[in-house]
Amino acid sequence: MYNFVSKGGVVLKEVFPKIIGNSELCERLAKSLLSEDPDLPHAYIIEGAYGTGKRTLAIELAKALVCENRTSPSASALPCDNCRSCRNIAKGICPDVIEIGTDGKASVGVDAIRDLRRDIHIYPNDLDRKIYIINDAHTMTAQAQNALLLTLEEPPAYAFILLLCENSALLLETIKSRAPTIRMKPLSPEETERAMLASDPSLETKKRSDPALFDDIIMSANGSAGLASDLLSGKEAARIAEMRRASEKFCILASNPAKSSALLIHLTEVCTQSRETAKDQLESFSLAVRDLTLLKRDSDAPLRFFSDRERATDLSDSFSLRRLLLISDALLEAISALERNMNTRLTLISMLSRFGMLN
Repeated sequence: MYNFVSKGGVVLKEVFPKIIGNSELCERLAKSLLSEDPDLPHAYIIEGAYGTGKRTLAIELAKALVCENRTSPSASALPCDNCRSCRNIAKGICPDVIEIGTDGKASVGVDAIRDLRRDIHIYPNDLDRKIYIINDAHTMTAQAQNALLLTLEEPPAYAFILLLCENSALLLETIKSRAPTIRMKPLSPEETERAMLASDPSLETKKRSDPALFDDIIMSANGSAGLASDLLSGKEAARIAEMRRASEKFCILASNPAKSSALLIHLTEVCTQSRETAKDQLESFSLAVRDLTLLKRDSDAPLRFFSDRERATDLSDSFSLRRLLLISDALLEAISALERNMNTRLTLISMLSRFGMLN
């Protein structure tokens, strides 16, 4: 939740109260939306990893654009969520907000875009805008993108198109030149937890019953509340927790050159089931070592593996910076070797040799 402040320092409204994180983006959009005639392009590409809130932003942006209290000084928030337009969009029953997706297929096909092109020339039924949300836009076929391009070049004045994608590099340059890209940043661990609990309050029970697992999943989701929720409710949660415990043990053992035999046994236990398993585990090791390295340089550095900063700092202090950098390089080289289908055991032994754990 963010306060939009005028030049005179007066708080006008809370903008996008349902969006967690991405405050700069939200406030930038709000500056245009709060004017009498919103100064927005006719289309946006909203880019971000799975579960970072692209669709939530699209819905909130649609509500804010047509909110009946958008410029009302008495409304405390934008969107207000109280007017008829906001309520209908939130319920998914507004005829002028149309969502398009893959419909269970591998891609958004040309037929869906042709339907959009026909529909867009029909005047809005309920609002003064017609808003199209294209989910998984990065999966659009080349034919579909070329069909959409014709609409983006000369859309009706009332049309507003939002293309939601994980990777805008998969979109044609001609599409990107006609729709500015706004990017959703990954959430912090604290923001990830807030977003998860806001979307599904029942997760509070899981947090209370197994707080360690809850923290493991949040840190593993890399700023994606949607992914964290999926992992917590799926079969992957236990495997992720095991990998993280194995990574912490790796760091403890690697901090002491005298523990070389114990470290080799540990690696053999957690990295020899399959080459893919070994690669996943080494990537988890690398993420943990990355945190320890950052803490050597900045005690307030944002962490991506350790949820307990004090514990991570103590562990970091048991290494020299030079050793952490050496281990990090050896891990990255080992991951690369596994990607080239090198023998797993030989790769692990070579890795240990590189950072001095084998004589």
